[in-house]
Amino acid sequence: MPEVILKNLPFMLQGLATSLQISAMVALGGTLLGLVVAVILYSRVPVLSAVARVYIEFIRGTPLLVVLFIAFFGLPALFGYQTTAYKATIVAFILFIGAYLAEDIRSGLMTVKPTLNQAALATGLTQGQALRFVVVPLAVRRIIPTLFNQYVRLFKFTSVASVIGVAEFTGNAMLVNAREFQPVTILAFVALTYLVICLILSGIGRWLYARLAVS
Repeated sequence: MPEVILKNLPFMLQGLATSLQISAMVALGGTLLGLVVAVILYSRVPVLSAVARVYIEFIRGTPLLVVLFIAFFGLPALFGYQTTAYKATIVAFILFIGAYLAEDIRSGLMTVKPTLNQAALATGLTQGQALRFVVVPLAVRRIIPTLFNQYVRLFKFTSVASVIGVAEFTGNAMLVNAREFQPVTILAFVALTYLVICLILSGIGRWLYARLAVS
């Protein structure tokens, strides 16, 4: 490993740990948000469905960087509270990825045959229980590859957080480069690290799909 990497490895790994931590929390929060929004759209809940559709279209038409600025500058100014760059990043990324996951999960819900839902209702389950125990589990298992594609995108998104001062992996690497000025070596290390982690995430997704997929 090149000397410049070895010398600055602890600092860069600290940033990588932050990126992974953000990714994990946002993946969890975004998936839960996406699931709630998807179920609202699938169930066609009056008023809430319209609100969910506006949310999705707004996020899909807005760059991630703008959503990040809204969470860091806009919302605190609008509602009169203080936040940190780290917290704003978590909020922005959950809102952003949640919209895309909602559409993915809704697509999965639409693949579940209505007869399965009707059969669940016939056994005495309520509509909510049928969704929780039958429809949603089947849908999620069918879209595992899509979910993990989003998680891979999410991990790469974390590099944007350095714009508002979060000490994540890419941001820390650029600080090292500003001091050492060895861009080829440092950027190659950054790119290779992202590649390895994204390959691992994709592999986990394929492994889960191979074991949990349903026809």
